[in-house]
Amino acid sequence: MYVFILAGLRFFRWVNWIVAALLTLFFVVLLTDAGGLGTSVLAGVEGDLAVRAQVRGYLLGVTGLVLPMALAIDRILTRLAGLVHDARTGTALSEANADRLRTIGWCLLAINLADLVYGWLSVRASAATGEYFGWSLSLTGWVAVPLLFVLAHVFREGAAMRDDLEGTV
Repeated sequence: MYVFILAGLRFFRWVNWIVAALLTLFFVVLLTDAGGLGTSVLAGVEGDLAVRAQVRGYLLGVTGLVLPMALAIDRILTRLAGLVHDARTGTALSEANADRLRTIGWCLLAINLADLVYGWLSVRASAATGEYFGWSLSLTGWVAVPLLFVLAHVFREGAAMRDDLEGTV
């Protein structure tokens, strides 16, 4: 079972980077108006130049979020692979896994903050155009962040207890 999980995590790392590259390419083509794509997309935006500038700012902001999100997701997936590997070998309670969980917590916090930035961009673009740009606040990630930090502490304490037990035997 662990082999399939590790293979799945490797697969999703590739998917993450492929999707990030395709999204970045799409937004760059859209923003540079290569092949007239940007003009045709913005043709549906009614209003003056300020409204179109707001939509372009939205697209530029979203483009700027792609790489940091991909990096955070990649770090999460690599740390999860380490956790699964250690679980397979029976060494789940370790300092290394506590550090991995803490890193996952920080990455998830970064993703949640990027989501707030995306929400701010969406609300501004929605207000400027009168169209809904599709964002809603999700509390699940915000609950998961402190949970991961607490779990990292539990793993650290468990590793210390395990080391103490091995020292007394």
